[in-house]
Amino acid sequence: MSLLTQNSELRPHLIWNWTIPALSVKLDDGRRINTCPSAGVCAQYCYARNGTYRFSNVLAAHKRNLMLVLDHTDQWRQQLNAELSSARFTKQRPSRQLPIDRGQLADDWLRQWADSGFPAIRIHDSGDFFADWYLQEWLRIAEMNPSLLFYAYTKEIAMLSSAVLPANFRWLASTGGTQDHLIHNGMRHADVFPNNDAMVAAGYESQEATDLLCVLLPTNRIGIEANKIKHFNKKMAGRRFSEMQNQLHSQQEKKQ
Repeated sequence: MSLLTQNSELRPHLIWNWTIPALSVKLDDGRRINTCPSAGVCAQYCYARNGTYRFSNVLAAHKRNLMLVLDHTDQWRQQLNAELSSARFTKQRPSRQLPIDRGQLADDWLRQWADSGFPAIRIHDSGDFFADWYLQEWLRIAEMNPSLLFYAYTKEIAMLSSAVLPANFRWLASTGGTQDHLIHNGMRHADVFPNNDAMVAAGYESQEATDLLCVLLPTNRIGIEANKIKHFNKKMAGRRFSEMQNQLHSQQEKKQ
């Protein structure tokens, strides 16, 4: 059974995905696991708690992934490394065709990776680095597969900021979490906007052409347009995630 999956958006760009349940889940044995410890306002707008993610077979697969990590960590690591050693991840491919010039790529390693044509692994389209030991496992996996690009959006900013990362492991802070205050101007981060016009006006660049742009673009300001979910868009009321999180933080401080 494959641990990594693809969807229609990732497949054309040779991106494979690892996923676990979003925010919080009750496992079959009764354990309640918080997979997004630093979630903030994002929890109210989480696409990974809507649509196909709520299908029973999808949720069951995500729970199996989490239980494998929690209860059989060595087996999970070995199984994932075996999968990453298969031809789909190791065979030679033509250089990547990207929507930006090679000279715009953020650094030399990324340029070499793009020229190699090797795939990318997105860690979590759902869930987050819920514990430091779990992050360390991913760093170990990345070190064992140096030709592949591993990347992740995360709200665990303190954890990732203090980690020693291999060159092929990239991350960016994702706004809307309780650690937003740790995001500084020089930190690569992604903010979610109600529309593209708001994104451009704020000086952010979109990753819409391919999700890889979140780590390939030379800018640290990555913009994501909100999913077209009516009740979410209404609640956003023209605000971006960082603004909503800041407003929530201010409200909470006033109550103290």
